[in-house]
Amino acid sequence: MMSDHLKDPLEDFSGRVPIFPLPNVVFFPHTFLPLNIFEERYRAMVADAAKGEKLICMTLLKPGYDEDYEGSPPIHTTGTVGFMPLKKDHKDGTSDILLVGMDKVKINEIPSDTPYRMAEVEILHEIIGESDTEALQDKIFQQFNLLTDDNLLSIATQFFSEGLDFEMAVNLVISHLEIEAGEKQKLLELDDLSLRAKVLLQYLESDLRVDIASDFGIGSAGDLRMN
Repeated sequence: MMSDHLKDPLEDFSGRVPIFPLPNVVFFPHTFLPLNIFEERYRAMVADAAKGEKLICMTLLKPGYDEDYEGSPPIHTTGTVGFMPLKKDHKDGTSDILLVGMDKVKINEIPSDTPYRMAEVEILHEIIGESDTEALQDKIFQQFNLLTDDNLLSIATQFFSEGLDFEMAVNLVISHLEIEAGEKQKLLELDDLSLRAKVLLQYLESDLRVDIASDFGIGSAGDLRMN
């Protein structure tokens, strides 16, 4: 098992990173993503990342990806670079990893002789256009509490009230909205966090469910695995 402190993983970032495109996962900065790695090309990707900067860029596959899934299907060019602090290898060659979302990036795919795809990425800096983020965050928490199961409510409320900043709170809740991945991608692409939060609040007020169990360690380790 590999473990590293999360101390400025992008400080000496080369700007080049492997791409891990998936059909139904949109990864947000300052969120967490456990994954089971089983495809040969992504086993190689994870092994190489572990020996290097431990960075992987997650992005969403565009519709129609299944026609060229084994090749280079089209991807969205806005994604999130994740840092891999944990990697557990299994006897069958598969691995379990944990990614921590670092920054949103613009993806420029480049030629590569690796079995997986590579990109040069540009960090996209987000803004907070709303001055009263505290009031907006409070509204999100209130609606969030209404949508969580009773047995998770106290855990969720405590977790969200202890030191989460505005961006982390918004992105964590969005990550677990039960909406189409394409809609989450649109939210990721919004550069104004306040606008993202307002759209999130609209979703919450429409009585969408929020699946929070995986981020709070309540579910099993396989809840978010890609099979």
